[in-house]
Amino acid sequence: MKSILYGTTALMAVGLMAGTAVAAEKIKLGLGGYWRGAVHLGGDDFAAAGTANSDNRDHGFGQESEIYFSGKTTLDNGIKFGVMVQLEGETSADQMDNSYIWSESSFGRIEFGETWGPSLLMSYGTIGEKLDGHGDFGSHTTLTNPNGLNINSYGGGAGMLSTPEQKMNYFTPRMAGFQLGVGYIPENNPGGNTTGSGINNSERDGLIGSELFDIGANYIGKFGGVDVAAFGSYFTSETEPALAVGSVAAEDVDGYSVGGQVGFAGFRVGGRYVNLEDLNGRGNDEYQWRVGVEYGQGPWSVGAVYQLANADIAGAGRDDETEYVSVGGAYNLGPGVKLFGGVQLWDFEDSSGANTSEGDAAVGVLGTKLSF
Repeated sequence: MKSILYGTTALMAVGLMAGTAVAAEKIKLGLGGYWRGAVHLGGDDFAAAGTANSDNRDHGFGQESEIYFSGKTTLDNGIKFGVMVQLEGETSADQMDNSYIWSESSFGRIEFGETWGPSLLMSYGTIGEKLDGHGDFGSHTTLTNPNGLNINSYGGGAGMLSTPEQKMNYFTPRMAGFQLGVGYIPENNPGGNTTGSGINNSERDGLIGSELFDIGANYIGKFGGVDVAAFGSYFTSETEPALAVGSVAAEDVDGYSVGGQVGFAGFRVGGRYVNLEDLNGRGNDEYQWRVGVEYGQGPWSVGAVYQLANADIAGAGRDDETEYVSVGGAYNLGPGVKLFGGVQLWDFEDSSGANTSEGDAAVGVLGTKLSF
């Protein structure tokens, strides 16, 4: 696998020498991004064994924003180079995420830096997330999650493990609708740390701190009036034997995901499945599956989503589960201005032995998104 990545890097270098490596003009950065905020109304009914209900507040505000700095140039030999840096609008442990450079030619595309891998970037089937009216955005402001299982719209197994990390990605050119992608994270990758992941850094326990390979493939096609997209991905990482959860020794973490969607006459229907094995220890497995449908006509769009997440925590003797249902819609007031709203229904089960607990929640969301 390493030889594949080294080989693609060499191909790009050969491409650079194939013509006059002079840029038509220096890279100039442009601005983009979004800001979205919402009001949440509702509440949860969460109780642990032998305790009273939490009775959390029944309303809250949420916001999220990002600013994109991006630019690109084309050399005289046709090879493109570009850069992307995304700044979080709110205080974050990783204030600058998705900070990477890229190069693209007839040989494909290479990305280097802090970004997502092929498992997420090449995924399809996460219907519903684009409405912004229903999803996991801001729901934490009004409910308690007893089991820690996060419902999300991540399409790939490796994408669920962390925020973007320092890596190298290679994507082949798309041929007959098919494309292949390979991502690689070295040992002891700090993610967002300027020290990098060089050979002088020692190995350490953990998931993203371990060597990780991420492989994805997808297909895009059209049959008559029907648009079709499908994907599959697999990743494997090396954890150190010293890592343990409870009394359970660690194993290498592996995972896969599959999904797809079809679009016709304004409708979009899709789903995906994600499976993670030996997450944080031997026998700690997690899976999620999601199905959804959307319909759009002019400035309007509506949709519904169902998602289930299940975790088998071997070291703790637990089998936790979170179910999520949402119905929502969005309306484009004009270029870059969108109103959205929806209703979210949650059901939590935390089967941690004598401390078995459960909860449910209903949350209404109403907000706006400005894109620029």
